[in-house]
Amino acid sequence: MQSLEKAKLIDVEETTLVRRGWRDLTFIAVSLLVLTGIFACICDAPMIWDGAYQFAFSLIKQRPYFYLTRFHSYVLWLPMVWLSHFTDNLTLLKFAYGLPFTLAPAFSVLASWWVVKDRAPHLILWAIFGAAAGPLPGQIFIINDSIFQQHVFWPVFLALLVPLDSWRIALLVLLTPFQFSHQIGIVLLTGAAGAALLMAYRDKQNRREAVVKTVVFAALAAVALWKALHFPDSWAQQEMTPERIRESWQYGVEGPPLRGIILMWIAGTCVLLFTIVRANRFEKYRPGLKWTALAGVLVPALMWVVWASDAHNWTDAANYRRWVVPLTLPFYGMAFVDRWRSVRSGAGIKTNGLTRAIGIGVAANFAVVLSIQCLVFKRLADRMVSDVESSATAVVPWDTIAWSKDTAVSHWGSTAYIFVREGRVPRKLLLDKNPTEAEKQLEMMFQTPPRIPLAWFTPVPPTPGPGGWFDFRPLLYSVHHEPHVHE
Repeated sequence: MQSLEKAKLIDVEETTLVRRGWRDLTFIAVSLLVLTGIFACICDAPMIWDGAYQFAFSLIKQRPYFYLTRFHSYVLWLPMVWLSHFTDNLTLLKFAYGLPFTLAPAFSVLASWWVVKDRAPHLILWAIFGAAAGPLPGQIFIINDSIFQQHVFWPVFLALLVPLDSWRIALLVLLTPFQFSHQIGIVLLTGAAGAALLMAYRDKQNRREAVVKTVVFAALAAVALWKALHFPDSWAQQEMTPERIRESWQYGVEGPPLRGIILMWIAGTCVLLFTIVRANRFEKYRPGLKWTALAGVLVPALMWVVWASDAHNWTDAANYRRWVVPLTLPFYGMAFVDRWRSVRSGAGIKTNGLTRAIGIGVAANFAVVLSIQCLVFKRLADRMVSDVESSATAVVPWDTIAWSKDTAVSHWGSTAYIFVREGRVPRKLLLDKNPTEAEKQLEMMFQTPPRIPLAWFTPVPPTPGPGGWFDFRPLLYSVHHEPHVHE
């Protein structure tokens, strides 16, 4: 009897130590991701590409920007709009705008840990891979919906692999609706239903719960499909042509992004095999697996640091978002295989020097690469603002920043970014790099009544909006009194 109690006590102590090891890894990874998210906001990275336009639009209209049925941004930016009623501090408002996206990777890992920590803490390694490695080559597009949706999905996916209590079910209910925002939710929800179905076969003890999850998520996937068919996304349809698909792969994935992510897949696979291959006849392979796993994280880190340091290398990184789901699928598969094994064996991958090094390495890689890109963008943006501000005229032709070609600031959103940097009373209008669109911008300002081009396709009144953002009247006056501006 005493021997049995002693054995149980030892098992409890070992379980506690294992959980503590994974908890410590999670804390380090989340800390790195949080610090990176804050640094991204300091560098103005949420303003990149479409970001400044959507920020300014939200302030002018006093309602969060959202596109068609992609409602997630409406929910996330409501606090920013509410805050704008009480302060005109642009730094504070930009943090409120950016943090929901820049902290999404940290939230993904932290929420995933809360889901699995009592049942299968070893699964957290795959959430770290999924949040910090899978989306990284496109993460610099901070406010992108598909990348955000991927981050929110990881706690949901892991919740389908483990038994849940009422509080974790509540988290599942809270996060799952975000999968209706973008069409990728159809794929993710369908995959989740399939994973739950397989777990129903594997986990006899919790079969009833797994069957319920299967039915619910199959139904949700059907609803997501119905939504996509009955409320078509015109932009998504335009981007799904064979030519655009090929271009997005060529310019957003090929090269260092793809080579790095393949090496990350190899690293994850080696970690999994390192645990599985334990028989004596396979022992000789374990050192090779260990060093291959470490190289699979280190080599992409070096590769992506070089890639991130030159703005011309990732000018089309926004295209990566179209491939973020298929390129992250292997990590979902590894998480599922790990859980499949642990249901019967009682143990998944081990918390040891290798897994800690891999987990921390993946998170550190994310922090370094994204921080470099944020710094590069900040330098580009500061130079652009300086050149525009030094212009003698209120209307600034794109040639003034011709040096920006093939960089992240060579984008139609830079017109709005200048407005945002200038504050509540903008003084300069940066024309679009496309002469046809630039002419449209000028025409807006000379029509009756005159309008200000927030972008060449978005005219707004020169008077401040309902919340006092922005007052374009001095800019309009300057434009109308500049000689030859409308020739």
